[in-house]
Amino acid sequence: MALYGGFQHITYMNPSIPLGPGFDDIGGYVLGAVNNKAYEKGDKQLNVYWLGARYSVTPQFTAAIAYYGERQFSYASGADAGCSTVVAGSCSGNFHALSVSLDYHFTKRFDSYAGAMWSNVSHGLANGYLNTTMVDPTIGVRFSF
Repeated sequence: MALYGGFQHITYMNPSIPLGPGFDDIGGYVLGAVNNKAYEKGDKQLNVYWLGARYSVTPQFTAAIAYYGERQFSYASGADAGCSTVVAGSCSGNFHALSVSLDYHFTKRFDSYAGAMWSNVSHGLANGYLNTTMVDPTIGVRFSF
């Protein structure tokens, strides 16, 4: 059995050196519209984390399970400051996902697999979503070269 996990704290903030319209960016792109003040009242902060396990039931058959999560802290300003609703994408919110998969190797290069992932977004991270809860199944066979 193998266990995996990770954590990342991400901070998005306004640039320390503002850019103006007409700036030549990487790849020869010219910026036509620039927002140097996306985070007026505070930085956007996210905690991203995941945990998973993989188990070889037999040498040919492997099962895996994983959990993924994200926590966004509110960076809204004005009347929405400190919000935790779907009123704005800048409100605090959560993302949760759970996945399972099965993989069977018929030969070294040919295998079949099946799996599913359940996911849910809530509060600010759910702003703009039509469906906040999803189940995504998959099944298939593959030949590796």
